[in-house]
Amino acid sequence: MKKQAIVLLLIPLLAGCQNKGEEIPTAKHESIIQKVPVVKVLKRSLFRIDELPGEIQAYQDVAIYPKVPGFIEWIGVDRGSIVKKGQIMCRLTAPELKAQQDEYLSKSRSMQNALFEAQSRLSAAKAALLEAKAQLAGDNDTYKRTKEASMTPGVIAPNDVIVLEEKVQADKERVKAWEENVQSALNAVKVTTESLAASKEASENYKDIADYLIIKAPFDGYVTERNMHVGSFVGPLGKGAYPPIIRVQELGLLRIVTPVPEANVAGVVPGAPVEFTVSTHPGAKFVGTVARLGNSLEQKTRTMPVELNYLNPQWKILPGMFCRVLWPTRREKPSLFVPPQSVETKSTLSTFVCKVENGLTNWIPVERGEMMNGLTEIFGDLKEGDLVAKDCTDALKPNTKVETILSEPSELEPRKVYETHGTIYHTPDAERLELQKTKTSPIVEQQ
Repeated sequence: MKKQAIVLLLIPLLAGCQNKGEEIPTAKHESIIQKVPVVKVLKRSLFRIDELPGEIQAYQDVAIYPKVPGFIEWIGVDRGSIVKKGQIMCRLTAPELKAQQDEYLSKSRSMQNALFEAQSRLSAAKAALLEAKAQLAGDNDTYKRTKEASMTPGVIAPNDVIVLEEKVQADKERVKAWEENVQSALNAVKVTTESLAASKEASENYKDIADYLIIKAPFDGYVTERNMHVGSFVGPLGKGAYPPIIRVQELGLLRIVTPVPEANVAGVVPGAPVEFTVSTHPGAKFVGTVARLGNSLEQKTRTMPVELNYLNPQWKILPGMFCRVLWPTRREKPSLFVPPQSVETKSTLSTFVCKVENGLTNWIPVERGEMMNGLTEIFGDLKEGDLVAKDCTDALKPNTKVETILSEPSELEPRKVYETHGTIYHTPDAERLELQKTKTSPIVEQQ
């Protein structure tokens, strides 16, 4: 048994010795060139549609306050009333205002009477002045003749000449006194006239203030709020003011305010038509017009507020609604585009594309821009028609010899949009006139 076990152990050893002298053939390694799918770098003008949140506001929204405090005597509108410009909506009463107006009217009548008296005194003073001047002229002439006659001795007594001379001097003083009286009467008439004018102006001012008690609609619109009723005391806007009597909004023309991101600000075209949608009318698109630009970015959100005008003749859209603005994003100059997978973004070194030239790979650093039709906008040392790896990874090292397989980049079909054109609107009236020229319906059914 022991001999058999020894024989069994020796058999493998003998077999190993027999194969030791034989040569094992080795496989011949040949260099294998990697095949890499590539795409061409495309040049396109960036244009895409972004959905931006928007807020719908009334073109004009006015809270109606009275200019003077008073009590509501009559109010003829309520929430939901349609008003026309100049229509009387509310009438107030202010007893103290009426009393002040009556007081100034009474003062005006008193001043008018005082003016008549002053003018009468002026006329009397002027008449007395003329009489005094006539008396002076007569007495002076008599004095001169008498003095000449007194030159002949014995004809005129010297005392008569002296009496006439004193009389002429008294006439001169009387004329001077009446001249002062006339001037005083003129001043009195002037002062009374000015006082009368001031009193009349104050009375007219109170009459104008009394017109403030009648509140009229500032424009064609819709009453959306009513806070006061007959008998309520109301006052002007200010610290501790009462609520507004009513609120009037213009619904025929609306403002659509949307925040445009900083990256899209350069493509804003004033006058361009822009679509928007509201959840109230699913399946319908409305078209507004870019009318006003903020021309300044908000620091917190880095967005610029832009206002669209929307003519709303049927009042289908109401202020306060939330909307989605289909904002067209564009660049003025064409830029380069590649498929998203052609840009390596997971590498810790940099963002790059793998350019293939003369069969060798090379990493080209790039910056990513916007997306358009399934392609990524890039900026770097590339040009239109360059070949880049369709699927770029950092495993594809630079200076690697590869064989290219050309593929076509797949582009998504762009959304149908309106062409952008138009001019800036300078005044609200011009905005309305321009919008009213539109013959088409403001609602476009979504295809």
